[in-house]
Amino acid sequence: MPAVTPRPHVMALLFDTDFKRPADSLVFRRLDGRLFTEEEQAIVRNATIEELQAAGVHVHNPEAQVEAEEAATTLAELLLKYAVKHHGTLAALMTDEDLIEYDRLGVIVAAGTDRFLPHD
Repeated sequence: MPAVTPRPHVMALLFDTDFKRPADSLVFRRLDGRLFTEEEQAIVRNATIEELQAAGVHVHNPEAQVEAEEAATTLAELLLKYAVKHHGTLAALMTDEDLIEYDRLGVIVAAGTDRFLPHD
């Protein structure tokens, strides 16, 4: 798919938009606080993801959220694999409070830890 070229008039509005507004508000303002006209409001609301990203605007991406959650789970599984195998080494590095919490959580997870252990 060819790259979409950001439209200059849209980019000009995006660069002058104050995005620090309530999340539930669809009313856009300029950086100096003035409201956009209805026509300008429509232009900003219809900006493409590529234009928003080119303007440096953080765009909520549900797919990225799912990917981040999956990565967090995978990372936890990876770390747990080593934590279980090297408990003694980790324990020496932990504070007393962390060690107590580690052991408490280890008991909770114990029934399913075989899927985290290295396979021979």
